[in-house]
Amino acid sequence: MKKTLTFILCCLFLTAGMVDMQAQTKKNEAEVTFEVNMSCHNCKKKIENSLPHEKGVVDMKVSLEKKEVWLKFRTDKTTKESLQKAIEKLGYTATEKANDEPAKQKT
Repeated sequence: MKKTLTFILCCLFLTAGMVDMQAQTKKNEAEVTFEVNMSCHNCKKKIENSLPHEKGVVDMKVSLEKKEVWLKFRTDKTTKESLQKAIEKLGYTATEKANDEPAKQKT
């Protein structure tokens, strides 16, 4: 009985800690949409294969039709400027767009 109670209490503490970590992570997240001068599917693939490896990137959507790259990132790990530079290192121009209708919703 004592072992079972101890096990249940440990599970409760672990669950509470995970919920707190998830809430803290969401607080440290931001989104940005860049207009990128990509022109073909190879450009899209190049971006899709490179940007997820950038420090702090949590999620990403690339829309060739809209020429947009939407990124969700951790603000404690990276900045919009760093992500913009990462796109530019790949050989593209990246201009931040107003986040009224991000590419994430379009794809």
